[in-house]
Formats: sequence, C-alpha cells, structure tokens
Amino acid sequence: MNPQPNPASDRIFAPNVYLCAYSLRDESIQGENHPLWHDCDVILNQFTPEKLTPHLDFSQTENSPYRQSLLPNASAISFTLTDSPDIAGFAQPLQIDNSYAVIFHIGYNDEKGSTPEVAVNHLKIFKPQTPLLLPTHPKFLGQTLILTAYLTPKLKQQYRQSLEELVNSCYQSLINPDLPPISRQGELFGSPIFEYGKISHPDESPHVLIWLLHDKQTDHLFKNCFYFIFDLLFYRSKIIRLFHDSRSASRKLNIYYREVEQFLPTLQSKLNAASPDAKDDAYLDDLKTLLKNLSRNSIQYSPLLVNMKYFATKMETNLYNYQDRIDDICARLKIHKEELSFLKHFGEETVPYFQRQIKADLGRFEHGTELINQAIASIRGIVEIDQAKRARLRLEQEKQRDLEQVKRDRNLETQIYIIGTGLAGAGITASLSGYLTAESEKWKMTIQWRPDFNLPLHPFTQVLGISMMAGLIFALLAWLIRGIQSLCRKR
Repeated sequence: MNPQPNPASDRIFAPNVYLCAYSLRDESIQGENHPLWHDCDVILNQFTPEKLTPHLDFSQTENSPYRQSLLPNASAISFTLTDSPDIAGFAQPLQIDNSYAVIFHIGYNDEKGSTPEVAVNHLKIFKPQTPLLLPTHPKFLGQTLILTAYLTPKLKQQYRQSLEELVNSCYQSLINPDLPPISRQGELFGSPIFEYGKISHPDESPHVLIWLLHDKQTDHLFKNCFYFIFDLLFYRSKIIRLFHDSRSASRKLNIYYREVEQFLPTLQSKLNAASPDAKDDAYLDDLKTLLKNLSRNSIQYSPLLVNMKYFATKMETNLYNYQDRIDDICARLKIHKEELSFLKHFGEETVPYFQRQIKADLGRFEHGTELINQAIASIRGIVEIDQAKRARLRLEQEKQRDLEQVKRDRNLETQIYIIGTGLAGAGITASLSGYLTAESEKWKMTIQWRPDFNLPLHPFTQVLGISMMAGLIFALLAWLIRGIQSLCRKR
C-alpha cells in the first residue's frame, strides 16, 4: 500500500524540474529527424505551440567543441505558462561528442522575489498530459529527472521524520502514483537528496532525483555547476547502457557456451571411435559436419566476445570521464571531493560492480573460445590423421596390387621363357634328324597285311620323340635357372 502524505509535510517552495536526456546519433537518420527531437516536441506541445525541430542547425557541428548548442540564434526555446505566468521553462538541444542531448526545464524563478508556498499536489501542473519523461528507442542512452524544491521552515526543523513522506508524495504527483522504493538518499551541497530508479530496469523504473533545498546557497551551487552535473549524468547513462548491452551479449554468449559444453562429450565419443577406413567415407564426412557446425558457432561467438571487451574498454573510458567531471565540480566550487560523496557513489561503488561482472563473464567466455578452438583443432587433427592413414592404406593397397601384377607378369614371362626354351631345344634337336638317315635303309616301303614289329622305328617318330625329350629337358633347365635367379633376387 502506498503511504499517504501527511498534510503537515505536504508543502514546498519554488519547485523546479530538469529533464536531462541523451541519445546516440544515428548516421542513417538526418539530424532533425532524430526521434529525440520529435519526442521533445511532444513534451513542449503540452506547454507551448513552439517546436524545437524547425530551429535545429547542424551546420556547425563537424568541428564543434565537446558540447555544442544546436540552436544558432538562441541558447534555448523558452516559454511561459499562460495560466501561471510565474512558471516558465525552456528546451535546449545539444550535441555532446558522438551523441545528442536535450535539457528541458520548467518551474518557478525564485530570483524574481518571494515565491508562494504550494502543495505537493501542485506539481501536477508540470505534467498536464504525461510525465516529463521521454520514450525509449534503440539509440536512446538514458534520462534523469531532477526535482528541486525549497523546504518550508517547519520541515527544516522536523525534516528527519517527514522528508521521506514528502519526497514520496512529490514522486507520486510528478511521475506515477505507483511508488517505487527509494534506492538511495544522502546530502549534496548541504541539502538532502533522494534517488529513485532501478539500474537493472531503467526503462521501467526511471532515474529520478528529488533534491530538497535548505537555502539558496545549495541552489546557487547547483546552477553554478549545472553543466558539469549534466555531463556527469551523460556518462552515467552511457555506462549503464554499456552494462545492459554487455548483459545482452552475455546472455547470447551463454547460449553458445552451453551448446559447446554439451557438444564436447559427443565430440569426444566420436573421436574415441575414430577408425580410418579407406573404403568408407561416412565417418570422415561426419567429422567434417561437426567441424562446420563448430566453425559456424565460432563465427557467431567471437564477435560477441569482442563486443564484451569493447564494452569493458568503453566503460573504463566513461568512468574516467565521470570522475573527471567530479574533479571539475570540485575545482569550480572549490570544495573537497568528500562533499560529493552522493555523486561519487556511482563511480566508486556501482561501476566497479559492473566491471567485475563483465570481467567474470570475459574470463568464462574466453574459456569457451579456448574450448571451441581446441575442439576445432582436435577435429582438424583427427581429420588430417585420418586422411593420412587413408592415403597410406590406399598407397599400400596400390603397392600390393602393383606387386601382384609384377608377380603375374614375371610368372607369365617365366612360362613363356620355359616354353620358348623347350621349343627352341626341340627345334635344335629336330634339326639334327639328318643323322638318322643311315637307318632309313632298313625300312622298306612295302605294304604288308600286318605290322612287323622287328623293324626299327620310323625316322620321323624317332626325331619327334627325341625332340620332345630334348624340349622337356631344356624347359626343366630353364625353370631351374629362373628359380635360382628368383632366389638370388630375394636374397
């Protein structure tokens, strides 16, 4: 249940609201079409028909100083409420480094004299239609709404018991009846200040500072260093945006990291089952598919890891700039840094927490890169070894086939040699058949009705028989010679 305001603590003096909003430039969008300016015009339209966008000038921004006004003829678009002439405001567009920014202010001018004491509920006049907050968009960095108001004399005496009720009432009247808890409170320039907003959900829980002024000295110091505080909030917004971008990258990296962790046991089992087979390419093709999947994951994983390192580096740079603005405020106001402990808390406590988170993620996910690289190297090594084994097996098989072919060729050559030698021997022997003619006289070419076995063999038969015997002898000798030669070659 939201706390109900105490009527005795429901009065303030000279409330003023400052909206400081920041957005990255978008090179694809012309300056005057940037959503930041159109959103600011929507707020302006609640108080004046004047618009910001027609007056914007980007011609002098290329070589501009760090902070450059985008209105050539005036520092801001000013207005005064018709129904309440003691309430005035302005909108000031700026370019800061690589970003756009806007300051929107509305409130009472206490320098014109005494201002009336008003009820907290009177703050609703500052939001006739919607709260003075800009909608987010992809390039939006962040925003801070600052409410300053003087304490009544009664609250100056009793503020320790009543201020929390007062600031809660201010928040409900100015922002939203749904009251979030106060995230932090302290003192700045001698006056109490309260902070609302969740860094973890800046879009849902906006950053709001309610600063209850004890006296004009606090207001004077604030206005004297306003642009330094404006820069301070700019770096704060950039750091928070970097942290949230790192969380988004971390979530994506975690998905890939878990996939790699779950993939490694499967990979190990496949590597253990590795068995090269020159006749089967299925195993090798399976490993190549795994390699392609890992390489694809690596292509998606590595840029995210590079972005994480970029976020860490940019956060370090913006933290340095944040602390540098703290030094500038101290130098401008001639005060000690301890008097800015409320502002220093973000740079000394919150940002180091962000950095530890990113560092821890980098350590874990860099290990993921090592796992991916090791897995890829293992698969490539196995594939290369497998290919080498398969090539060696093919070479051995080809060599074996060549040896068998040589053996067959030699056997054929030996057969031809033996047969040729036998035929040659038989031919030589047949050529000597003339020496057998002496026996031919014993033959008589007579026709007998029965064979005479007492006659010697016909010379042709003798020559044929002797030739065959000689051929066999020569073939046997040739076979023996080939065998001896083969044994000699093996030795």
